[in-house]
Amino acid sequence: MTWLSELRTAALVGTARHPAPAPPVELGVLPPDGLSSEESLLEQAALADAATRAARRATTLDPADIPEPAPPDDAPLASGDAARLLDLLLTQPSVGLDLRNQLVADWLRFAEAAGQRVPHRLLPKLLELADSRSAVAEHLHPAIGVRGRWLEDLKSGVPAPDSPASADWTALKSADATAELERFRREHPAAAREQLASHWDTLAARERAAHLATFATNLGDEDEELLERALDEKAKSVRDVAAGLLDSLPASARAGRMAERLRPLLHLKGVLRKQFEIGLPPEPDGAALRDGIPADRRTGEPDRLARLDAVVRGAPLEVWTTASGRSPAATLALLKGETRVLETILSTAALRADLDWVRALLDIRTDLRLLNCLPRNEREDILIRHIKAGTDHPFSLVEPLRALPKPWGLHLAGTVLDQLFAKNGSSLAGMLADVLPAALPPEAAEQARRMLEQSDADAGRRRVLRDAVQYHSFRQSLTEAFP
Repeated sequence: MTWLSELRTAALVGTARHPAPAPPVELGVLPPDGLSSEESLLEQAALADAATRAARRATTLDPADIPEPAPPDDAPLASGDAARLLDLLLTQPSVGLDLRNQLVADWLRFAEAAGQRVPHRLLPKLLELADSRSAVAEHLHPAIGVRGRWLEDLKSGVPAPDSPASADWTALKSADATAELERFRREHPAAAREQLASHWDTLAARERAAHLATFATNLGDEDEELLERALDEKAKSVRDVAAGLLDSLPASARAGRMAERLRPLLHLKGVLRKQFEIGLPPEPDGAALRDGIPADRRTGEPDRLARLDAVVRGAPLEVWTTASGRSPAATLALLKGETRVLETILSTAALRADLDWVRALLDIRTDLRLLNCLPRNEREDILIRHIKAGTDHPFSLVEPLRALPKPWGLHLAGTVLDQLFAKNGSSLAGMLADVLPAALPPEAAEQARRMLEQSDADAGRRRVLRDAVQYHSFRQSLTEAFP
């Protein structure tokens, strides 16, 4: 039995049953005197590990597989307290993991603003964290510098795309072509439209539908001609994409055709208390089918409400105010009880970002789709109004609050902190726990600290407030580390 085999046996069955062997004389080493059998085993295990590593031969690599050396990294290095704080966050975080990830992202933003880069020794740990945390990954550049990008390329095996979008998507396979066309569309919408139009006849229906869907980016009235062309396609998948995009264009010819279909369906009834009476569309003819109004089912009753949905989505919202002779807010009051129609109007107003309708709808419902249409300050003002009015259940405000850009304004932050001590405040705190620390502006940290000092037996609420205080304390250190 060899020395290594005897070592393994001793480790497996224990030194009481199989004493640790003596090292072979060829190694030219002897264990220290006075070691117990167990200590001798551990000493020799370390020796065996070093010996086997030293004896291992390097694998011969194909020269083509050897990566090019990293280019010089001339960006100023983050050093001193800035480097120590990042090292602490990556190796020995003193806060919870969610807070740690947020603070690492903050560190990367501070470094970008200061024009500094991550120390090379910390890049492996940082890139490992970014692999599993998108909030960190999206802020890596430019703070990781040239060496960081080089390491990213080695890890992925694919060079990071740094070339501008181009029209070369036409030579790619279907899925890749769609992705490249979408990139091209973001930067050059008119050229992308011309390219798709010129290749339209060479594409399969599946490709036409997928490529056309990329026009949701930078969609405008100038795209109408191509979308009308797509409505003439035999493939329903292509027509559906075109109709969905045209729903966003209330000045289009299709919107005018939908308006002509909607007007005869709207009637005001009542004398003292007027309400809309809404008819249902007839069976669609060929022109209606072309515009995206669904065909009747082959079996069972036709879904006439689905027809109405399609007409409402496609028609200009002004059809409603013209029929009522009132403002959007007053018109909505005439639709009380028409839940499905209101939902369709809401989704249409959000799709088109029609601010008159968005504001009127927000008076009756807090909806994330509507809020996202408004400028940031107005969104916050509406949420403050809804919180103070108490007309919405606090939990219905969670998603709108989570979706707001961070940090919040001081007034909103104070209002939310006050709400945490109201009815259902503990549950609300739990639902906002992962966003509240970063959502609070630095000026609100003191209010959170005072609230934490108040006597409160609710452990969950105290934990949320403690996280907020810890986060802002650490973030203040980052602020001071990056002059």
